[in-house]
Amino acid sequence: MNGLRLAFLVFDDITSPLDADAAAQAVRSAHEGGAVVIVSIHWGMEYQGGASDRQKSLARRFAEAGAALVWGHHPHVLQPAAWIGDTLILYSLGNALFDQGGLANTRESALVLVEVNSNGVQSVRAVPFVIDVADSLLVTPDTETAAKILDRIKIK
Repeated sequence: MNGLRLAFLVFDDITSPLDADAAAQAVRSAHEGGAVVIVSIHWGMEYQGGASDRQKSLARRFAEAGAALVWGHHPHVLQPAAWIGDTLILYSLGNALFDQGGLANTRESALVLVEVNSNGVQSVRAVPFVIDVADSLLVTPDTETAAKILDRIKIK
C-alpha cells in the first residue's frame, strides 16, 4: 500500500522452544529487506497476568532485530503491553473469539488499533471489551471495567 512493505512473521514457543537465534535472524532479514516487521507469536504461560522472563527475552531479541510490533497470544488473559525502544510489544491480548468461562480475566480484553508507516508504529489505541459468554458476544464494558482493562494493558 503506497509502497509500504509489510512482513508478517509467525512463531510458536509453546509446542517446542523457539530457536531464538533463527527467529531473530528472520526478523532482521525482513527488516533489512525494507519491510515493516510484525511478529505474531504463540508464547507465555496460560492465565498469567504478566509476561514471563522468556517472553521478555524474546521480545527484546525481536525488537533488537528490527520488529516494529510484536503481538503475542496464548495466556488467555490480558497482559501489560510494553515499548522496547520503538517496538510495541503486546504480550497477550487475552481472548476475543474464545468464550471461555471460569476466570473473569479471560473475559476482559482490548482490541488494539495500531497504525504503522515505513518508520514503524505511529499510533496505538486500545478499545476495551468484555465477552458475554452466555450470548457469545463482545460488548462494551461499563466505565469502571473499561478503566480497569485500560489500566491493565498500560499502552502509552
